Amino acid sequence: MSDERNHHEYLRQYIWNYFQVHASQRLTTFNFYILISTVIATGFLIVIRGMPILALILSIILILLSFIFWKLDIRNRQLIRNAEEGLKYLESKDRINDKTNAPHILNIFCYEEIQTEQLRLKKSVWPWNRVFTYYSCFKMVFIIFMILGLFGIIYSIIILINETQ
Repeated sequence: MSDERNHHEYLRQYIWNYFQVHASQRLTTFNFYILISTVIATGFLIVIRGMPILALILSIILILLSFIFWKLDIRNRQLIRNAEEGLKYLESKDRINDKTNAPHILNIFCYEEIQTEQLRLKKSVWPWNRVFTYYSCFKMVFIIFMILGLFGIIYSIIILINETQ
């Protein structure tokens, strides 16, 4: 029994470390994306009047970076989900008894999953009453920067056309 318990604790620590690495990586990657996208958007605003071709290039880069970082975020999310599933499995083996069929609050990953699902079922017309996950919030930021890049392309092309006339 002791060997089995040691193996169980080893697996829990291994999966927790995996979770921590990828959750941290996800936030660090997103922070870097925000930084670099803000620098590119600022660069666009600085050069738009004097060098519209450079502004066009920066807008294209902003859209491409947004797409690349969005795909990176999807991959990081998958890796985090893998760890969450492993931790939920281990929690189910250590199930703390509760008077209901619901997971006990100390089975935090299982409990959080049920709690989030219950919140999602509460539909609301108001966006501020909806459940926002990291993924949905990050996705909104990626989309906003992509739209800014698209507007930058359109605006740069308009300026280029006006300069040639």
